[in-house]
Amino acid sequence: MSLSEFYSSLGESLEEVLGRLGMESRIIKYLGLFMSDPSFNELKEAFANNDAKTAFRAAHTLKGVAANLGLNTLSKSSSELTEDLRPLAFTDNSKALLEKVELDYTVAVEGIKQLEQ
Repeated sequence: MSLSEFYSSLGESLEEVLGRLGMESRIIKYLGLFMSDPSFNELKEAFANNDAKTAFRAAHTLKGVAANLGLNTLSKSSSELTEDLRPLAFTDNSKALLEKVELDYTVAVEGIKQLEQ
């Protein structure tokens, strides 16, 4: 799968990311690094440990990383979770928002895996 096909499959814009990162090789490098970014796992662990402060920080980091890579769907769902957790407490909606982040994260990761093949 080409980089253009990857972004198209996610409904995102390669041109937007190229404007920010400049070169396809740099984008591919950072997408590879995204796979080892701990933010998503920290988010899941924070929910499991009922730690809203750490969950907020992890969701905020994931939002920024996703936005920089043009993974706007994931960035948007992470942003919604970040705002939900901004008071550093879980709400009745937090779990549903986490599930949306998980879905968007899985779609992005699966796409990156196909890109790497």
